[in-house]
Amino acid sequence: MKENFNYLFQYLEKESISIDKSEFSFQIQSHPNYPTLLSIVDTLSFFNITNGAIHVDFLDIECLSGRFVALLNEDQKLPEPYFLERNGDDYFYLKEKKAIKISKLELERIWNGIVLLVEKSETDTEVNQIKKSSFWVLPFLCSVLFFLYLSQLRINWETKLFFAFPVIGIIFSIGALKDLFGTKSELLNSFCNMKPTTSCSTVVASNKWKIFEIINFSDLSMIFFTSQFLLLFLSLLLGDTITYFAIQKILLLAAIPILLLSLYYQKVVEKKWCPICLAITTVILLEIIYLFLLGSVTFIFYTTSLIIFALVTLLVITAWSSLKKNLYNQKELKEYQLKSIRFERNYEIFKNSLFSKEKNDVIESPIILGNKYSKTIITIISNPFCGHCEGVHEIIDAILEKYHEEVQVQIILKTNLDKENEDAKKMFRSLINIYMQDGESRFTKALNKWFESKNLEEWLSLFSGSATSEFDTIFRSQNRWCEDNDFSFTPVIFINGYEYPQSYDRKNLTFFVKDIIEDEF
Repeated sequence: MKENFNYLFQYLEKESISIDKSEFSFQIQSHPNYPTLLSIVDTLSFFNITNGAIHVDFLDIECLSGRFVALLNEDQKLPEPYFLERNGDDYFYLKEKKAIKISKLELERIWNGIVLLVEKSETDTEVNQIKKSSFWVLPFLCSVLFFLYLSQLRINWETKLFFAFPVIGIIFSIGALKDLFGTKSELLNSFCNMKPTTSCSTVVASNKWKIFEIINFSDLSMIFFTSQFLLLFLSLLLGDTITYFAIQKILLLAAIPILLLSLYYQKVVEKKWCPICLAITTVILLEIIYLFLLGSVTFIFYTTSLIIFALVTLLVITAWSSLKKNLYNQKELKEYQLKSIRFERNYEIFKNSLFSKEKNDVIESPIILGNKYSKTIITIISNPFCGHCEGVHEIIDAILEKYHEEVQVQIILKTNLDKENEDAKKMFRSLINIYMQDGESRFTKALNKWFESKNLEEWLSLFSGSATSEFDTIFRSQNRWCEDNDFSFTPVIFINGYEYPQSYDRKNLTFFVKDIIEDEF
C-alpha cells in the first residue's frame, strides 16, 4: 500500500477536517501494521476522527457519499487507495495531483470493494489552526521589523536588493537538507524528482568521496549563505559595506571551482542531477553577475571589519556544526522512537506480557460501566484520593466513548473506612449510592467533577445526597480482597482477570482495546 498519504489528506481537506500532517505521519509510522489500511483507520481514530473501512458492492456505490477513499486494482497491480469524488453521474479520482475522469463501467472493472469513510467529529479544529498559525508569528514579526529597518537606511537599492540572494540561498540549502531538517513538502519532492535522472536525496546523502564524511556541498552552501546574510546585516550596522562586497567578490570567484566540482560529481560520479543543488549554483552565479556588473570592481579592506567578519563566519561554522550534530541525533532518536513505539503497540507482544502472570479471580464490583453483558471485562482498582487514578479514569472514559457497547468496566473503590475521616467516608458512600440510584451517567459526572476540582467540601455540597452506611460491607470486602492479594497501591488494571503489565504505559491500553474485544480470551 502507498506510503504517501496525499489521497487521504485531500479527502480530509474536502471534508473540512483539520489534521497535523507531521503528527499523523509520526503516529502512523509507529503503528505495528504500517502502512496497511488498519494502520490508517487506527491512526485516524487516534486523532478522534470518526472513520471506518467497509466492504461495498459496486451495485451499492450510489449509496455512498459524494467523496470517499477506495481501493482500486488499477493496471492489474496490487490494490491501491485513491480519493474518489462524484460529480453528477461522473466519477473522478486523483492520481499524481491530476483529476482523472473515469466512467462507471471502467470504475466497476477496477473496483476492489473496500471503502474508507470519514465523518467530521467534534474536534477542536480551531485550536489546531491557532497553534499552526502561531508558529509563523515570530518569523513574520522578525521579517516585518527587518524590512522596516531596511526602509530606514539611506543606502542604494543595489545593496538592499542583494539581501534577496542569501535569503533564497538559505531556503534552497534547507531544501537540500530536508531529510535532516524533517521538512516535508510535496512541492519540494516533486521538484527534486521531476525526472528519473534527478534526485536531491541521492546526491546530498552521497559519500562516495571521503571528504564528504567531514563536509559536503550542502554544508558549504548553508554556511556560505547564512554568513553572507549576517555579514551584510552587520556591515550595514557598522557602516562598512565596501569591505563586505570586496570580500564577497573574492569568495564568489573562489566558489567557481567548487561549483564546477559539484556539477562534475552529479554528472560523472553520482550520475544523478540535484535540482536544488543546481538552483544554489544558479544563485551564486547570479550573485557574481550582479556584483561585477552593477558594482565597481574595487578591493578595499578595513582591518576592524575584517576581524569582525572573520569572527562572525567562525561563529556560523561552529553553530552549524553543533546544530547539524543535534539534528542528526534528533533524526536518529525519532527513528528509534518509531521502532520502539511500533514494538510497544504490537498486540501479540502485549498479549504475551499480559499472560506472563497468573490470572486473578478478581472480586466483582457493583459499579459497572459500559455493557454489563460484554465478555471483555476491564477492572480498575481505584481511589479518588490517589493522584495517579485520575489519568486512568481519563483513559477509561476515552475507551467507553468509543467502545461503550463492547466492553464492561468494573470499578473497585479501594478504601479502609476505619482509617478515613467522616468527609471521606461520605464521599465513598455517595459515589456508590449515586451509581445505585442514578446510574452510570450521573456516577461518571460525579467522579469527573471530583477530579476536576478536588475540593471535598464543594463536591459533597453537590453530590453527597442521602448517603448512608448501607454499602460499607461492600467497601470492606473489596478492601479485604485487595489486602489478601497484595494490591496495596492504586491504580491497578485487570483485563479479563489478567493484571495489566507494569512495563506498559497505561495510555497504551486504548490501542489494544479493539484487539482485546476481537480476541475474546
